[in-house]
Amino acid sequence: MVQINRKQLFEKLTHKVSSASNLILLILVFIFIFCLSLIPESIHPVVQRFVFSLIFLTSVYALEGGRKRLMIFAIIVFITEWVSFIVNMPVLHYISSVANILFFQFIVVKLIIQISKRKEVDAGVIIESINGYLMMGILFTTLVLILLQYNPSAFNFTNSSVTSTTRDAIYFTFITMTSTGFGDVLPQIPVAKSLSILMSTAGQIYIAVIIAMLVGKYASRANEIKVRNTE
Repeated sequence: MVQINRKQLFEKLTHKVSSASNLILLILVFIFIFCLSLIPESIHPVVQRFVFSLIFLTSVYALEGGRKRLMIFAIIVFITEWVSFIVNMPVLHYISSVANILFFQFIVVKLIIQISKRKEVDAGVIIESINGYLMMGILFTTLVLILLQYNPSAFNFTNSSVTSTTRDAIYFTFITMTSTGFGDVLPQIPVAKSLSILMSTAGQIYIAVIIAMLVGKYASRANEIKVRNTE
């Protein structure tokens, strides 16, 4: 009985930590995507790296399982990210970018699995769903930036500075994921076009699957409550 209570207590504590971390993660991702463009150009790179690092560490605790191994990986990526920024070595920067892709890909998949295991639809599940979508956007933004390093003419970005390119990459990624497509930024090479198709398809599939999942869970829970009330 004591073991069961301890297990239940641990699960509740893990769930609370995950819920709080998801809320903090949502705030950090919101700042990274929507607010960094308001920061002056001179301090933008440092602030961007700082917020990006906090996203790494917070996203680990947003998950309810496998935190220890993921935290080790997050710390390695964190160190690689800052060393490549300070030393400015292209090789380290590529390694850091690949590590970012693997990390965010894992986080998005784990969040989707975590959402699918929820029995009830509450505010925490909604926040997890939003985080999954925004984190997927950061993942695709990283892919766009890597492609630009490989071929600067992959997209018709008009700005040449690193800060402006990052802002344009974030803008293009989310505009493509939502299938808005203003047409001011266009892929110029076959790989960039394929990546754009992937972003657009993934964005729509995510919304369709998650909404269907949440509506199904909500309807199922409502039916259970209705059956209990009629008994």
